[in-house]
Amino acid sequence: MPLKEIILENIAKIIGVGIIIPLLTIALKKIIHLFKTDKVEISLKVSEELLNTGAKFGLLHVRDGKDEDPDRGPKKNKKKWFKKVDKKGNLRTSVRYTKNLGFQFKCFADYREINFDRLKEMLEKNKYRNVSKGEGKVKKRAFFIHHDHPTCKSIEGFENNYFYPE
Repeated sequence: MPLKEIILENIAKIIGVGIIIPLLTIALKKIIHLFKTDKVEISLKVSEELLNTGAKFGLLHVRDGKDEDPDRGPKKNKKKWFKKVDKKGNLRTSVRYTKNLGFQFKCFADYREINFDRLKEMLEKNKYRNVSKGEGKVKKRAFFIHHDHPTCKSIEGFENNYFYPE
């Protein structure tokens, strides 16, 4: 039987294998990722006064692990938005991270209807500390340290919150 006929008879099998193998590879990578990672919820409690400023609260997932850890993950700088849980000022978001590394994060508030100094004063009144003003594209962003979580220093000298691995 000539090669051309063999190929034509088996083209569906060849194409099927060409599609199935990459799909199985992707599925296997996702399953492995789920076993190597965990998801944790981070909560934020803010006063009604602070909620009424119109500020939108978020968390920047800086990276998995500490900067000095040789096995640390790459920089992520991935934004996660806090969602309102109730009318008492409880906000919550979740972060997926590599189980054995923990992760660095920084909370922030994007603001428009209030000036930075007033927002800083209100955040500090809510026991958040090291409030700093964003730069560049995030000029209307106030970063702050969450009082319920320990901190670590980045290579650049920034203080970030750190969630320890369990």
